[in-house]
Amino acid sequence: MKRYGFGMVLGLMVLNATAQEAIDEARMEGAAATSAKAQTAVEVPATAPAQNPGPQVPAGVTTEKNPLKVALLTKSGAKPALFRPTPNLPEIVNEDVLRGMSETGKAPGKASSFIGYMPKLKVLPCAKGCEGKDYDRAVAALLKGYRGDGKYFKERGEMVVQVRWFNTRPWYMKSVPYTADVFGVSFILEGKLVSLGKTSGVGTHVVAADLAESIGARLAVELAYSLGTGVRPPILVPMNKDALHGVATAVMETGAKVDGMLGVDDVRSRIEPATEANANLLPAIDGINPGEIEPISEIRYLNSIVF
Repeated sequence: MKRYGFGMVLGLMVLNATAQEAIDEARMEGAAATSAKAQTAVEVPATAPAQNPGPQVPAGVTTEKNPLKVALLTKSGAKPALFRPTPNLPEIVNEDVLRGMSETGKAPGKASSFIGYMPKLKVLPCAKGCEGKDYDRAVAALLKGYRGDGKYFKERGEMVVQVRWFNTRPWYMKSVPYTADVFGVSFILEGKLVSLGKTSGVGTHVVAADLAESIGARLAVELAYSLGTGVRPPILVPMNKDALHGVATAVMETGAKVDGMLGVDDVRSRIEPATEANANLLPAIDGINPGEIEPISEIRYLNSIVF
């Protein structure tokens, strides 16, 4: 109990100190950015050239041409997805659903009939530790969450994902403040390595299978109502680098540090450059190869509140 109390106090001290420091820095950066923006607005001449409208489109890459989906893009103001036509792509074909989305700019609540197609998940294990009944249970839960009730989407094509993080605690460790169940998968979109991960948190009875089912469901929604409608997936859109973003990043980093002190792996959802080591995840469902479109050179963490 003494060790537990000390660990919790230490964690809270680190959390408060780091978060406050990051918040102060974020406020200063936000003020500086605002000042710089105002100064730039004064100094840029009226004849300044127009901004680059977007990335160069590689051969064979296109955007959505379906009129209803184009109307949805216009209504929502979303950025169009870039892709090579392939049967692996998610696709919403129900015109009533598309028409409703194009009118509201939002995904439907609950459909009453067949909506479209989703690629079947092919799940590759991680290099070490992805074995045993608990792992099999987690993968089954991932697929269950991804497929849902199977009434509204049919499987067509294939999407390769690899389990990146997996840990399950023995029963006697689920109530103590050390370690946690974790689960996460990686895949390639727009030539970038995307990883979605979740942790149970220490001292809880949430298990890896629960995390996996949640990730599967979230992945399906993200793909169906983004790529399936011609919209660039939100997981590829960088967050605004303003003061609020800085505070959110600080909280996420602090949480990761505290988790690390308690023996929990950093499984924050992220985007990274895809390398040759990720070749087993190709072909990507959008047909885009690494480095073809707006390549990145560093890790970008996703907002943990959303992902």
